[in-house]
Amino acid sequence: MKKILIATFALASICVAATAQDSYYAEMLSRNNYYGTARSVALGNAMTALGGDLGSIGINPAGSAVANYSQFTITPGLLFSSTGASYSPDGSQNFGSPYKTSHTKFNLPNIGLMFTMFSNDEYSSMRSMSMGFVANTTNTFLNYTTARGVNSATSFLGGLAAGAYGLSPDQMPRDLYAAYCANQIGEYGPVGSNVYAGANQRINDAETYAYVPGDLDQASVYNTYGSKSDIAFNIGFNMSNRFYFGFNLGIPTLQYSRQEVFSEVAREPGLFPVIFYTSDSGSSKVSTNYSSSTNSYALNSKATGIYGKFGFIVLPTDHLRIGAAIQTPTMYSVSERWQYQAATSYENSDFDGNWKSTIGEASYSLRAPYIVDAGVAYTLPGIGLFSVDYELTDYSVMQYRDESDDYYFNTVDNWAATNAVNNAFCGVSHSVRAGIEVKPLPELSIRAGYSFVTDPEKYYDNLSGGDIVTAETVQFLGNSTAFKQQLGDSHYFRNTTHAVSLGAGYSSPGSFFADVALRLTSYPVSYYAPYYYGSYEAVDKNNKVINYGSPLERLERNVFDVLLTLGWRF
Repeated sequence: MKKILIATFALASICVAATAQDSYYAEMLSRNNYYGTARSVALGNAMTALGGDLGSIGINPAGSAVANYSQFTITPGLLFSSTGASYSPDGSQNFGSPYKTSHTKFNLPNIGLMFTMFSNDEYSSMRSMSMGFVANTTNTFLNYTTARGVNSATSFLGGLAAGAYGLSPDQMPRDLYAAYCANQIGEYGPVGSNVYAGANQRINDAETYAYVPGDLDQASVYNTYGSKSDIAFNIGFNMSNRFYFGFNLGIPTLQYSRQEVFSEVAREPGLFPVIFYTSDSGSSKVSTNYSSSTNSYALNSKATGIYGKFGFIVLPTDHLRIGAAIQTPTMYSVSERWQYQAATSYENSDFDGNWKSTIGEASYSLRAPYIVDAGVAYTLPGIGLFSVDYELTDYSVMQYRDESDDYYFNTVDNWAATNAVNNAFCGVSHSVRAGIEVKPLPELSIRAGYSFVTDPEKYYDNLSGGDIVTAETVQFLGNSTAFKQQLGDSHYFRNTTHAVSLGAGYSSPGSFFADVALRLTSYPVSYYAPYYYGSYEAVDKNNKVINYGSPLERLERNVFDVLLTLGWRF
């Protein structure tokens, strides 16, 4: 690289970098991975037709009316998240050995209190009414990943330099401006040309292109934290011990944080010379070597929503139970804060750089999917039960909007293109849950469960051949109908999340009961591209095109949960 200019004057305010709002983000915030009590988790959350357990109420509000007693439950738990991340420096399918990362967290998947009041009218068909609240975790975002590899063709800083092409510093978004101020990217050619190279790139003698001159040890960290919980205010009714129905007013709360860190270290700094001009006139210059750099991005999101849910359970016979429930779309109010940071080290530490961007903020509304549940169960009192559920979640109705929008009088929709992509590429997710319980002793229950959830994302046949996925529609976002004209038949990705569970329960002759559950959830393989500005063709020092894409990571994630429910009937 020929030079990095050191600014001697204050630069104007910068553009706002794009935040996370897209179909992937909306789907991630909306997805449910039900927790609840240890009993409901051990049964695979196949609770739509069973009821009687406070873990079931978030799935079917009628479940509260099934129990003929009041109850209180609290469920502490431990969550173990483990991810293997394999690295491909060129974005091909030639991944290295996975690097394992794990993390453990204490959580509280369930707490609830339900009161049951019995009718004194012997002629009334309403036998009892239940009222109370339940707070159940509906998803966790804990995921730590680290991937490592060696790259001698592209660099993260080179990607930033390519993204800054044609922009003056005062036009750069937050991430590029942080890199510029941290001496990670600089102009080459005439001052003010707005043509940039990364600090770990070199410029050919004719100053026509930049290339990576040696090996870089690259490390990519992608961590997420937080959880989503639903507080359900419930009322349920028992009609003649044959028909139960109930309502929930649901208040979901969500906290989500993401941290992305990408570091590069030169194996041989002498191959990465950098010339600093210490004045705008270029009269004084100092040569040093690039050593390392780190770039990070932090996002914090909070959301609160509201929805309604209605459900029923009917007993056609003493042993057969049928249940169903429907949940309205959830209306979320979301607020976000994000920040970029860049740091660079040189052999001459006088030119080290460190810069934090200004904090970005955004607030908007998100409409999450509606949900339909149906279930059937067969019970043999004192012996055991079997239960199966089906759940449909329609992600195509997801929609962003500005919080200040008026549904009736607003004539400008800033989210029209993004919502059109959501509608086209997000479809229906299907889930099947099954559970079995046997009672070898009157006080002891043994349980097992299984569930799977399908991916709601779709892709399309391109009318000119090939496939079209969500990421490829960005170029059409300026015209929400243009990309639809390019779409042929749609198909669903065959990505499925599987969960298996085991558990046991003890019920004392008095009021106390306790349950324990173990659950292993295996997520489908996912991919993460750590460069902000995507793939590009790399060239070597002889200007030969390498056809070398930007790195890609292959992520394999598993979550293991341990839950213990302590409960009292009264």
